[in-house]
Amino acid sequence: MKNRHISISSAVLFTALSISAGQASADYVSRASALCKSEIQHKYGSADQAVRVKFKAAMGNQVSPRLLMQVLPRNADSFKVSCDVDGRAWEVVSLQAKTQGDELRVAKVQQP
Repeated sequence: MKNRHISISSAVLFTALSISAGQASADYVSRASALCKSEIQHKYGSADQAVRVKFKAAMGNQVSPRLLMQVLPRNADSFKVSCDVDGRAWEVVSLQAKTQGDELRVAKVQQP
């Protein structure tokens, strides 16, 4: 009975820790996404031609996340933008528009 109580306590603690880690992860992605959306709207939109921006994917870690966003102008074709964020200073480092032929690829590092 005592071991069962310890197991239940451990399970509750593990669940609480994993939920808080997931919330922290979602928080940095949403914060980086908001920064990227603002920068993209400023760069690609104007007062009379607003653009919609959709979040598509996040890569990297909390220090240097890279987000893939989709820009939807009103009178033009949509395109994707890669947005690099400095997670320490919380500022956009670079924006790079992707054309139809460009693909964002994650390369695997091979160990010697």
